[in-house]
Amino acid sequence: MVDYVFSIGGSIVRENLDRIEELADALERDEQVLVVTGAGDLNKHQKAVKGIANNGEQDLVGIKATRLNAQTLLTVMDAYPSIPERPEEIKVAAASGKDVVMGGLTPGYSTDATAAIAAEMLDAELYIATTVNGVHDKHPDEDGAEKLDEVTPDELLEIVGDDYEPGSYELIDETAVKIIRRSNIPTRIFEGTLENLADPENAEGTDVE
Repeated sequence: MVDYVFSIGGSIVRENLDRIEELADALERDEQVLVVTGAGDLNKHQKAVKGIANNGEQDLVGIKATRLNAQTLLTVMDAYPSIPERPEEIKVAAASGKDVVMGGLTPGYSTDATAAIAAEMLDAELYIATTVNGVHDKHPDEDGAEKLDEVTPDELLEIVGDDYEPGSYELIDETAVKIIRRSNIPTRIFEGTLENLADPENAEGTDVE
């Protein structure tokens, strides 16, 4: 069964399109993994309909974008050949023994929340790859921001707040943290370089526990 679930921001997939095989190699390991990809700069399609479509409709556009990134990565991995599109399909795919690659599932749930649900269903560890090197006590661009080596889910909720919009950038959203908290999912947040993805246990980052 799946040992590790990776949440990979869409920007990480998009930035590595010219070396997608290296990205796949970094994610593949002896243990079975499940990878959830985000939309990245494809969220411009969501933004194009903002003010015209409601949040649910925007999310449906975003889910399609996440699945394009997933299909791209899936193509170069020795993985289950189909992308799960409903929660109940996750265990079916995982039972194949192959790695699983997927995008979004449900409107209102971010990439991280989807990955947290998958980790919860599969009793797996969760790795969240972002564009920063972990959780900071305030926005990392602010003066005096300090990276935290570990946080509790409650502390993380205080840091990230609850202001999530479709297609917006957040370190991790409230829903994902609450799923992590309710099932005590071992979670690590780190910068998604190829080197770190290949060895997330030893990468600089923040443990949520």
